[in-house]
Amino acid sequence: MYQEIESKEFLKYGYILKGDYSDVVNFLIEHSPMPEKNNLYMRDDIKMRDIPSLGQIKEQIFGLMDIETGYCNGYNSKLNCLEYHGSYEVDIAATDLVLLLATQEDIKDGVIDSKDVKAFYVKKGTCVVLNPLTLHFSPCKLSDEGFKCAIILPQGTNRDLTGPVSDKKLWKENKWLYAHKESNQASLGAYIGIVGENTEIKY
Repeated sequence: MYQEIESKEFLKYGYILKGDYSDVVNFLIEHSPMPEKNNLYMRDDIKMRDIPSLGQIKEQIFGLMDIETGYCNGYNSKLNCLEYHGSYEVDIAATDLVLLLATQEDIKDGVIDSKDVKAFYVKKGTCVVLNPLTLHFSPCKLSDEGFKCAIILPQGTNRDLTGPVSDKKLWKENKWLYAHKESNQASLGAYIGIVGENTEIKY
């Protein structure tokens, strides 16, 4: 059903950043809350800014640009949407989880067929660097306890837009979004750009 993140296939989407990220994992396990249902996304948690390994990522991946140190925790198991940024995104898995990914080449005539979206298994403690423009969205759970994942991005990413835009896919700052018709985002007016089944990860 899904591929290992260490596989060659993953190199189209990003790479693994080797290192010890137990400080991030421990923070999320001990200090980040789980929602009652669905997902909780914290764009920037200031309490994470002094975590040593995140300081290293700020230099190594973002060239000391201001970054957001946040997380996504929850119980998602479906594709629902795909988004991309004009920058790297770093994900650190605090639990085992699955990432659903696509490339720009998978966009045909403005839509993505869900059969072209690939699923990758990410082990707890793994640091994943997604290339700019790689399509992704919420992690998917692999147990009833849900998932926890750190999300590191350039400062300002995912902030609400402050003015009108000409591109309907530009959903938030530095966030272009393709929604499946079954998603909550579609009901809120997001661009419907995913066709086919709303892929679900089962375990």
